[in-house]
Amino acid sequence: GVHFHRVIPGFMDQFGCPYAKDPNSSRAGTGGPPDGFFRNIKTGATERRRNGGNIQDEYISRDTNAPGTFSMANTGAPNSGGSQFFLNVANNPNLDWFSPGASRHPVFGKITEGYEVAVAIS
Repeated sequence: GVHFHRVIPGFMDQFGCPYAKDPNSSRAGTGGPPDGFFRNIKTGATERRRNGGNIQDEYISRDTNAPGTFSMANTGAPNSGGSQFFLNVANNPNLDWFSPGASRHPVFGKITEGYEVAVAIS
């Protein structure tokens, strides 16, 4: 499996890097999926991963980065998310794509049970 490669206590737990399959890899946190095409399961459209497996930003719903939510990790540049995600273990509205500031991390899910495990990891 993939390990949490970045944990900031009281803030978030990040995972999804393919290099993090080896928890001792010096490349953990630097990888993403390969470039190519994929089918968007919501729209059915074919979309493209490029520049290191990155996808276009998906600013669809105005869900806030609240405790227990999953968000897309990125480099801070537009359209730079790939396979890495993070679990919010704090209220982080400054990361909302619709808030003032440069940080833009769309929320796409929420933990429905076991949130205490995410908190314990952080």
